[in-house]
Amino acid sequence: MTTKQTNRLEMAKTLKQLFSVEQAAYAENNPLITRVSELNTLIENIDVIAGVQNIDTTANTSLKTNAKALMITLTVAYANTAADFFDGKDSPLSKQLTTNKSKIQRLSGVEAKIYCDKLYKLVADNKVSLSPDYVTVAEMQEWQNAITNFDAKAFDAGLTIDTTQNATRELDEEFKKLKQCITKIDRLMKKYDILNLSLYGKYKISRKISDLGTRHKNDLPPDQL
Repeated sequence: MTTKQTNRLEMAKTLKQLFSVEQAAYAENNPLITRVSELNTLIENIDVIAGVQNIDTTANTSLKTNAKALMITLTVAYANTAADFFDGKDSPLSKQLTTNKSKIQRLSGVEAKIYCDKLYKLVADNKVSLSPDYVTVAEMQEWQNAITNFDAKAFDAGLTIDTTQNATRELDEEFKKLKQCITKIDRLMKKYDILNLSLYGKYKISRKISDLGTRHKNDLPPDQL
């Protein structure tokens, strides 16, 4: 978000808090209740979209790629070492544990994690025979940590730069809606200048928390947002 948008959102959240505390004061004003509900929804939408916009897609992609690479590297290293132990022992494990990086890299994130975990469990079931000459306890733990730490679903979802650019456009649209919503609330609040001076005064103060901290002296100027 821009600084201006951040300040506008802060002002909207201040209004949300005010209307939450003062619900009894406008409990029978259905039009205002509707607009306050709309305000709350817009705030929630903006928070969600802003979260997507703030994601550093390059860094996250790099981290996820590195995590997958580590899991594959350790799986290939330790599974093949274990396969050598079973070679010539009339056991299917020698063939099952023989693998390579290319085979695993062709799999999706979820498929790769399932496959690596399968090989890990085959080795773990025979750890007494394999440790310490083939795969040590420490190496098994390192391998298990790499599999656990790889977030396969996040890797496959892979947020792209386009996602954050779309979020920026969506934010602009939501802020337009927010402006329209608060303008309508301004109109509905005018009657409280007569009915409830305390509520109206608090509303005016909340509305002044706006663009770049500027405090407006005019009574609820339409261009405040």
